[in-house]
Amino acid sequence: MKTSRVLIPTLCVLLLLAAPRSAVAIAQDSNAGDAAKPQSSQTPAARQQGDTSGDARDGGDAAVKAARGAAGTIKGRVVSDAGEPLAGVWVTVFPSAPAQGLRSPHNTNTDDEGNFNVVGLEPGVYTVGASMPGYVSEVDPQTGRPGVTVRPGETATIRLVRGGVITGAVTDAQGEPLVALSVRAYRVRDLDGRAPSGPYAFSNEDRTDDRGVYRIYGLVPGVYVVFAGGSSNYFGPVASPYGGDAPTFYPSSTRDTAAEVTVRSGQDSAGVDIRYRDEQGHRVTGRVETPAQQTSDGPNPVSISLLYASSGVQAASAFVLPNSNNNSFSLDAVADGDYDMQASSGNRDGLTSTSAAQRVTVRGADVTGLRLLLAPLANASGTLVIETASEQDRARDACKGIRASQLPQETLVSALADRPSKGQPLSRVSTQRYATPDPTGTFTLRNLEQGRYRLALRLFDEALYVRSVQLPASSATSTSSATPPSTNSAAAPNTTRAAAQRTNAAATPATSRDLFDIKSGQQLNGITVRLAEGAASLSGHVVNVEGAAPVPFAQLRVYIVPAEREHADDALRFYETTPTADGSFSLKNLAPGRYLVLARTTEDANDAPPRPASWDADSRARLRRDAEAANISIELQPCQRTTDFNVRFAPK
Repeated sequence: MKTSRVLIPTLCVLLLLAAPRSAVAIAQDSNAGDAAKPQSSQTPAARQQGDTSGDARDGGDAAVKAARGAAGTIKGRVVSDAGEPLAGVWVTVFPSAPAQGLRSPHNTNTDDEGNFNVVGLEPGVYTVGASMPGYVSEVDPQTGRPGVTVRPGETATIRLVRGGVITGAVTDAQGEPLVALSVRAYRVRDLDGRAPSGPYAFSNEDRTDDRGVYRIYGLVPGVYVVFAGGSSNYFGPVASPYGGDAPTFYPSSTRDTAAEVTVRSGQDSAGVDIRYRDEQGHRVTGRVETPAQQTSDGPNPVSISLLYASSGVQAASAFVLPNSNNNSFSLDAVADGDYDMQASSGNRDGLTSTSAAQRVTVRGADVTGLRLLLAPLANASGTLVIETASEQDRARDACKGIRASQLPQETLVSALADRPSKGQPLSRVSTQRYATPDPTGTFTLRNLEQGRYRLALRLFDEALYVRSVQLPASSATSTSSATPPSTNSAAAPNTTRAAAQRTNAAATPATSRDLFDIKSGQQLNGITVRLAEGAASLSGHVVNVEGAAPVPFAQLRVYIVPAEREHADDALRFYETTPTADGSFSLKNLAPGRYLVLARTTEDANDAPPRPASWDADSRARLRRDAEAANISIELQPCQRTTDFNVRFAPK
């Protein structure tokens, strides 16, 4: 017989702002490229953006705003999958990369025609979301498909589709219904086979009624795992009598043998009945150790999370309040398995410290004596410079009338954490941090854990590409020697080849590398990112070789690899994306040059988060060998827009 326990109610608020990450951001990481000092034709980013004649002028921000129309306003419409307007939908607009401290989002409701209008927005990048009971967004940022991210002056169309449903009953070994038992469903893949790319996996939860029946609705289409019992998301004055039990996965299994449930838009997945195993869970206990020096506002609460190592789904959580009993914690209802555990602490301005992720293995007994040492987080700062195209490139037919309108504040700069090798604990805190520069181009990436990162850029103007990323010599790290700076007209806008060579020869650049290391509590300064006009784009389809067995496109990646030997180890010249369900692909913001194009299966197609194939020198070398063997080449001129490009895929 179960015995009830009385719990002290705990009130906690978790705010997670997740900016979607596009294929461009995956491909455009830190570079071992141009290390030259700013050339005479370069001007600060905020001024250069207003340039429409080749010479930067004052008032650039105002000129760009006027060119884009109603700056400071985001308009849009919310429609159903059939294109019909949806009235009364709650729309939220918030910065994709919030500044330090929490910002209140801009909220509104759609009118009878599904329209919305949000005003008073500062220049920047904003994520637009829509919420309606029983509906979910058609786009799916959690599996790598970009969400609705726009700039003021642009419009957004959001499509909502009916969510799916999982329903069933939970009974004990005698077939009797279990009442008030928590049941959760979390998605392991989308319908195309992509695993969630974020660090956390979110679950939907319900409780069984007096018949033992549960119904979880509003689910994003995909493949789910369902379980009953275990640690619950519900808070209240009285705990469930099943609170100490290990979770039982559908149909009556552990996590390793759980059956999966496919959920489709607008459909019920019924009969997902669970026979409860009624097994006592284990306890994981330990102590949090805080830094000797606290922040000026004193000690802060500490959150401890225990996550399934394979998926990032939360298995249990606890809070340690300031000046509590020896900063000890206890996590109950833990089943046998492998987990990642981590502690974090913060204040009203965000996170301030975390512990290193620990792998915890539970096998038939409690785990005790764990020690989580909090360490202060680090920051990395730098400058974004936007360069205009050369007069020669502007005179090209393809470039006439094409001018960059993107403001510095409308660029997403991110630090992408290196992923540990298989079997090692994965931190869920700093997998990717975002920032947007201020009007002068200055940016700060905050709350970075100690470790190795790559700088990545997401651009919202098709006229721009990332020309170079310059890292301070003291922090840069690489698996190979640096690549000499490029001196062609596309890579060095507004400068002739001879002038570029003279400038590079005269400069004494800091070492430029693909990755940078940062230490706990460090303030890293001196990063320089250069964007340039004249970007190209490439789109088309992956085509299976005749007679070959078709491969699901979700298991493929399309890569473009620099054909020039001088760029063979330049990570900024490697781009990749996943084809859509019909095999189409699109790559934008490409640096002009000669490339090899390749489609191949990826070993980590279902991993989360995926690691770019160009992450290190060995991976780039393997990718280049495969691309040379496929022998599909293309030369992209400045401002060139290539469509209907077919990439033949032959399974090995």
